Amino acid sequence: MQRRKKFDLPSGQYPGIVKRVFLLAAISLLATLSGIGPISHPALAEPLASVNNVELHEADLQDALNEIMPAAVFHGGFSSEKREKYRPQAFEKMIDRELLFQEALKGGLKADEDFFNSHREKAIKRLGGEEQYTEALKKANLTEKQYRRALEKKNLIEQITANEILAKAKVPDQQIKSHYEENKSKFFRPKAVQLRQILISVAPNATAEERAEKKRRAQEVYDKIKAGGDMAKLAWDYSDDAYRVKGGDYGLIHEGRLDPELENQILPLEVNQLSGILATRFGFHIARIEAVVPPTQLTLEDVQEMIRKDLSNRNEAQLREKLIQRLRAEAKIERF
Repeated sequence: MQRRKKFDLPSGQYPGIVKRVFLLAAISLLATLSGIGPISHPALAEPLASVNNVELHEADLQDALNEIMPAAVFHGGFSSEKREKYRPQAFEKMIDRELLFQEALKGGLKADEDFFNSHREKAIKRLGGEEQYTEALKKANLTEKQYRRALEKKNLIEQITANEILAKAKVPDQQIKSHYEENKSKFFRPKAVQLRQILISVAPNATAEERAEKKRRAQEVYDKIKAGGDMAKLAWDYSDDAYRVKGGDYGLIHEGRLDPELENQILPLEVNQLSGILATRFGFHIARIEAVVPPTQLTLEDVQEMIRKDLSNRNEAQLREKLIQRLRAEAKIERF
């Protein structure tokens, strides 16, 4: 099996008092090339904090912000005001990231060449080709070497997280089994009903006369069903919701999935019992329960992956907190 190449950080790059002005541009471009979007900041901003004499700037803070809200940033879903709200949280995350990075360097971890190549190829593809990629670097007044260094930091943080948190958070099968047995009463699939329904919808701003007309129409449908009419056909002819095309058949619905206003009136029905005309804020409903599936005990096989994920997440949070607390206790941290 071919070993992945590693690329080393230049010796003396990070120890001591380091301005790291190149990272201001590099991290900004990293966000842009990664599909998150550009970050604006002054080219020579005053440092916001220092971790073991390594200065952190606005670009580092913006990078931490982008990690907190990556999907929203990518889709432009966060206003500048909302980003400001998350600055205190991002400020602490910025410090934590630097602590993890320095710990990775201290532990002798090396950045992965494949990691850089993969990100570079994705950036080129996203930007539309080598020429556009080179132009993006040029516009940022940035060399590819500087872009590489920003990615080195990202990669080393991922490596130490994988080694010190993710790997140690894994949950053995025996622990999953024990957790299941101790909490067996909690692992139930709730009661479910096979529901058929006709909805005569009423607009929220309907007048009293309009609402009365809708109720008259619901009564007409109800009388037809009581007289032996086919509810599925009547749903197609009269119902106002999307399930009319399926004859009003909503399929199997578990307890807790319906709007409470409606569920409280439907669940007490017996099998094949037709409801009365049920009024909700949506309009008038006519419902029939066609089958009931009682609560079901879930097996270990049904829930083992869910348990594994829950316990792993809990372990990860505890391990991360313990590691960060240790690193913070050992570090010299200054906030400006």
